[in-house]
Amino acid sequence: MRIRRGIVAAGIAIGSIGVSFGTAGAAFAVTPTHPTVTGVIKSVHTFTLDAGEVVVVGETLHPNAAGYNANVPVTAVTTVKGVTTVTTGYTFLPLNRIGTVTTFTVIPPIP
Repeated sequence: MRIRRGIVAAGIAIGSIGVSFGTAGAAFAVTPTHPTVTGVIKSVHTFTLDAGEVVVVGETLHPNAAGYNANVPVTAVTTVKGVTTVTTGYTFLPLNRIGTVTTFTVIPPIP
């Protein structure tokens, strides 16, 4: 029984990794949703989008903030009770802008 549970758990883990790569690959093929999006930075890796703004997993964003030169990838997009939260990876968002409205330029994928 233990072996069977281990095999099932391994299958689920491998399947979830495959789904994440599959959705990331599809997102890379998508053209940018908008040239810019606006939202409020909430933490080092999250910001909430304004109503009507859309981003997809796999897009790369550049926060338009003075002295900030990094691009951040979108790693997750969740909507709860009408509030869309975007999670970014790798590099921190500009910490001096937490709680303020910030515009993000959507960087098109390299063909």
